[in-house]
Amino acid sequence: MIKKMDEATLSKIILLSMERDALDNLIFEQTFQKKIAGKFRELSKNQPLVIKIIGIEGEIMPSTLGKYTGLEKSSLTRMVDDLEKKGIVFRKTDPGDRRKVLVSLTEKGLEYYNCLSQITTEMADEILEFVDDKDVEDFHRSLETMVRILRKVDARRSARPR
Repeated sequence: MIKKMDEATLSKIILLSMERDALDNLIFEQTFQKKIAGKFRELSKNQPLVIKIIGIEGEIMPSTLGKYTGLEKSSLTRMVDDLEKKGIVFRKTDPGDRRKVLVSLTEKGLEYYNCLSQITTEMADEILEFVDDKDVEDFHRSLETMVRILRKVDARRSARPR
């Protein structure tokens, strides 16, 4: 069954999504980039985010890293290659499945991660000055809802014959 959305609802969803993206960029991404500017000169724009994700996960498959970043496999491979050359990450074969590769942080990578985590914590402290616990809980729940819905849409789109 094909569902149709009325134009007014669709317009509201589009505008809210665009505003959310713009605010997210302003509050989180631009602030983060300003705070790390000059501290990590050897890193490209997306590499701090990748280091942060690997640090949180401990070790991660490149495909999972792609899921979190939205980067294409070829871009991600080049980025991991570059981080490996810089001594920040290393690859190893997954002991549970030798066909899979896992990416982890080196000691140098852990130092970067710890510094990035400190910056992220400072940012969170600054942001939390403006909201209460209920706002944080609502935000967390709404993020979970958005991701759940988007995963559902993505899975169903991917399953469709082309």
